[in-house]
Amino acid sequence: MTSATVDSRADLAEPLGFSGPRARRIRTDDGTVWFEGFVRNRTPEQLAAEALAATETTVAAWLNGLDGFYRIVVLGRSAAFAACDPVRSYPLIWGRHGTGRPCLSASGPALEAHLNLGPSDIDPGAVVPVTLSGFTIGNETLYRDVQQIGPGEYLWLLSEELESKRYTVWDAWNVSAEFDPDALPSLHERLIDDLIRDADGRQILVPLSAGLDSRFIASGLKAAGYDNVLTVAYGQKGNREAETSREIARRLGYEWRFVPYTNGALSRMFRSDDYAAFKNLSDSLTSVHFPQEYHAIDTLLRQGDIDRNTVVVNGQSGDFITGNHVPASLFDPPDSEEARLTTIVDGLLNKHYRQWAALRTPERLSTIAAKLRGLLQSVNAPGTDKKGAHGYYEFREFWDRQSKYVINGQRLYDHFGLDWRLPLWDRAYMDYWARAPISAKQGQSLYKQALHQANWAGVWRDIPVNPTRIRPLWIKPLRLAAKGAHVFAGRAAWHRFEKRYFEYWMGATCAFAAWPYGTVRTDRRGHHSAIAWHIEDYLNSKGLAWDGRMLEGRAA
Repeated sequence: MTSATVDSRADLAEPLGFSGPRARRIRTDDGTVWFEGFVRNRTPEQLAAEALAATETTVAAWLNGLDGFYRIVVLGRSAAFAACDPVRSYPLIWGRHGTGRPCLSASGPALEAHLNLGPSDIDPGAVVPVTLSGFTIGNETLYRDVQQIGPGEYLWLLSEELESKRYTVWDAWNVSAEFDPDALPSLHERLIDDLIRDADGRQILVPLSAGLDSRFIASGLKAAGYDNVLTVAYGQKGNREAETSREIARRLGYEWRFVPYTNGALSRMFRSDDYAAFKNLSDSLTSVHFPQEYHAIDTLLRQGDIDRNTVVVNGQSGDFITGNHVPASLFDPPDSEEARLTTIVDGLLNKHYRQWAALRTPERLSTIAAKLRGLLQSVNAPGTDKKGAHGYYEFREFWDRQSKYVINGQRLYDHFGLDWRLPLWDRAYMDYWARAPISAKQGQSLYKQALHQANWAGVWRDIPVNPTRIRPLWIKPLRLAAKGAHVFAGRAAWHRFEKRYFEYWMGATCAFAAWPYGTVRTDRRGHHSAIAWHIEDYLNSKGLAWDGRMLEGRAA
């Protein structure tokens, strides 16, 4: 396939799965553009005209100049490409059998059906990290012949050799000597101003926790005078985080709703056809889905508190961007390059690849480490000054866990037909924190300082952050007695016991409710969280066992 001979509209398959509430197909005399999402300062028609005029030498610069959250596929006579925004908020995957023409898709299940993929097409090496984390590494999907288009990447289709190319990269290791901590307050104001312009008077729903990030969004809107805001908290009744959320909303003068979570209600939710449809929409063959807010959003829609015109704005993921995920081992990294690389990889393994204790074998960890090392070395990690070592860690977490699992949580809002924004994944915000030294990120020191000094709407200095409380009440005496019985067994033994017997009931979001208590309690594989069980469920749906082996009778 060459640019000199291909009529892309005839020879390339139409992309699959562009069916969301903000999906558009725009036809012109020059070709067809499929677009989903939004880009500031451009109508879809303007975007399509510019896209079809792009060339192989100009497309990267053009994409780099867009500001928004989107995916786009362009099939024209002189321009044919596909791209994701810099955070991959809308996934795109592509694949082909043998030398056949490539097929692009916004949907994993649609591509599976189109290419007739089954368990025998699974890439065993790609599955290994999924069994322990819930997501793939790099641009791998579960299948050998399918790849994702990564954050800030595009696929130029008028080429014999198809491979993703980067038009931008979140180079968080590229610390700048000119980094200006005093610029953060004005940047925060800009994020809120842009959000208000995007909302254009519509109701904004803020899922409000007791943490920093959603409080930042809600208090910023109040400080800017935006009144059409509804806040919501959810979880078990009496959970301290929800009560703190209510106090924040009261002080802001915003309406507040609470959606109670119970194991019974969540169990019914997990078994519903609509929830199955949401999981299907979330599947880009790279990660388990993100389930946490489904019951809350569904309840608000049923009650009439929000409608299809509402814009949902959560706090994802200021916690990560501003440095809170950097391991302590990288606050003062080793001097030697090899030691730094080992420290980065070990940090990733210890944080993200531990969902099933029984699968943390030397062989599996070695396979994952080799993948991580290879991708880190491809961006010269850590061949630069050690002051950027923390950024390489953040880069890999961003590419794998954040973009594939956390940000993909936006599929929930798409499922319910709701518009959304991610101000803390805004391009300007990402670029700012990519230049920040570890001294600004350690303990989120600069972020917290800016928020407390601004004290928007007076909710930052005397309302606690992330308070905890044991719930439900009936479990407190049982837990106290069990803890006393473990006084001589050691902290590790106690935590294993607590996770196995009490965590099922104590989790504020009832995350284990899809499985009977007896199943979770008697299991001896050592789950780290409910995500482990979702991983098993996801792999089973692909014809695989929890450890990645093919299930009997599922070879087709």
